[in-house]
Amino acid sequence: MHLKGILNRIIISGEEKMKRIAPFFIVLSVMFFVAACTSATPAPTQVPTQPAATEVPTQSSVTEVPTESVATEAPTQSGATEAPAASGNEVDITLADNTIDASMTSFQVGVPYTFVITNEGQHAHNFNINPPVSVAGSLEQALDSALLVVPQEQLGVGQSTTVEFTFPDTATGQLLEFSCLIRRHYEDGMKVDITVTQ
Repeated sequence: MHLKGILNRIIISGEEKMKRIAPFFIVLSVMFFVAACTSATPAPTQVPTQPAATEVPTQSSVTEVPTESVATEAPTQSGATEAPAASGNEVDITLADNTIDASMTSFQVGVPYTFVITNEGQHAHNFNINPPVSVAGSLEQALDSALLVVPQEQLGVGQSTTVEFTFPDTATGQLLEFSCLIRRHYEDGMKVDITVTQ
C-alpha cells in the first residue's frame, strides 16, 4: 500500500509538472511563431525598397539639375579650354649680355608655365626666379632662396633650354624677379621684376 501511495504521488507530481511545463512550451511556441513572422516581414519591407530604388524619376530629376549645372559649367570648361590654349602658357625669355627680355611678367599660382630660355649673349648665363638681391641680402642668398634655378651649364652661348614651372601659393605677393645671378651680370642689369597673384 505504501508503494501505491508513492507511485500515485509521483504520477500526480508528474502531472503537475506537465501542467506547469505546458504553458511554458505554449509561450515558447508563440514566441517562435512571432519571430518567424517578424523575420518574414522585412522581405516585404525590402521589396518596396527596391521600387524606391527603381524610382529613377527622382534620380533623373536630380540628373536634370546637374545637367543645368553642367550647362553652367560648360562655359567654365570652355574657359578652361582657353586656359590650356593659353596653357601654351609659353614664356619666351631672351638672355643677352646685360639684359633679360620676357614675353610675360605677370603670373598666377597653380598655373603651369613653359619657359623657353635662349641665350643670345656672348657669355654663359644662368636663369633664376628669385627674390631681389636687395631683399635676399646677397647673390648667394638670392640663389639659395630661388624658386627656379637654371644653371649656366644649360645656358651657354647660343644655347636654349625649356623648363616647366608652376608658381606655388607661397609666391603670391612676394617680391620676385627673373635674373642672372652671376656677379657683374646682375649688377649690370640682368633682372626683370615679375608679379605673382592668385
